Amino acid sequence: MLNRIDRYVLRQIMGPLLTTLGIAALLLILERMLKLFDFVVNQGGPVEVVFQMLANQIPHYLGLALPVGLLLGTLLAFRKISLSSEYDAIVSSGIGLPRLMRPVLMLSLVMMLINTVLVGWIQPYGRYAYRNLVFDLRSGALGASIRVGEFVDLGDNITLMIEESRQQGAELVGIFLERRDEKNTISVTAERGGFFATEDDQTILLRLYNGVLVDLNEGQNKPRVLSFDQQDLTVKLPAKETFRDRGGEELELTLPELNRERYNPALSVKEANAMNANFHWRVMHSVTFLILPFLAIPMGLTNKRTARGTGIVIGLSLLILYNEFMEAMETAITNGASPYATTWLLFGLFTALSLFFFRIAAYKVGGEPLAWIDRTWAVVSGPMKRLSKRLMGVSD
Repeated sequence: MLNRIDRYVLRQIMGPLLTTLGIAALLLILERMLKLFDFVVNQGGPVEVVFQMLANQIPHYLGLALPVGLLLGTLLAFRKISLSSEYDAIVSSGIGLPRLMRPVLMLSLVMMLINTVLVGWIQPYGRYAYRNLVFDLRSGALGASIRVGEFVDLGDNITLMIEESRQQGAELVGIFLERRDEKNTISVTAERGGFFATEDDQTILLRLYNGVLVDLNEGQNKPRVLSFDQQDLTVKLPAKETFRDRGGEELELTLPELNRERYNPALSVKEANAMNANFHWRVMHSVTFLILPFLAIPMGLTNKRTARGTGIVIGLSLLILYNEFMEAMETAITNGASPYATTWLLFGLFTALSLFFFRIAAYKVGGEPLAWIDRTWAVVSGPMKRLSKRLMGVSD
């Protein structure tokens, strides 16, 4: 069971962890939202589809934010504890750094399980649903909006143009419509109108008010002209195309499906390698959560006299580089490299470096893994500071 110190450490971690997750996810979602609004508007789709597409993208962004959240949450928590002398008091009471790792590793295990469910099941279904929405938008299955001042082909040989749209498209003003078939053409102008649903989901009703209908028939010497107060025209929608089944690529497969497909003899070598690469990437991405505390804690412990933030910069930089190399290793496996000589070798190096930093912080008296960086910076920055002071003195 967790004692009071364990619960205190977890409370210190959860604050910056949740804050980091919220900020990172919000920034990623806002950046994506702008692109989706532009895409949906250009495709003529309803605005509410943007939020459905964003909801399907949230698991992807959470997968990106979770490692950063755990690293920063743990790092900032132990930085705060060390700066306030609480770490010295805890260590003086006989509780060493390895014992303080217990609640952090428990949290890491929980986050590893969450991430496994996320990348193994939720993300593939979310990606498929997102691409289904993109397909429906491009095929017009979601109902394309009528663009003001443009001729729009509605299918069934019908062309429509409106001058003004009111109440979010519920009322159309200044309508011109033309329907063509093999023998005649009907042209209609109306003061206003609107679309209404019918019992058949492949047919909609266009109700027009205060207009003129002109029927041009090849068998007649002159066209028939009809004035009306209300006229209903049925419009048959084009048949809706069906989207492909899930599993068009490795990113849409769940973890068990991916494990099975990478041994599928029906796949080409390139496709099987891509399945294998993504499988190892997902497994390593989840297992990495157990290693992040061993990097974050040494990066967070700092000297109270200097209180430099070197650890924050180095810790984030190492995680970013690690993620970039992870993607490079996935590409290498797709091209035929061994996953154990690429992905798992990278994981081993990252683990060894993290454990090296942790060993210095835990077992070396006054151990600061990044003390050499601070000393190097002091040597480099000293002459620069003296030169700047001399130049300022000359300018004065």
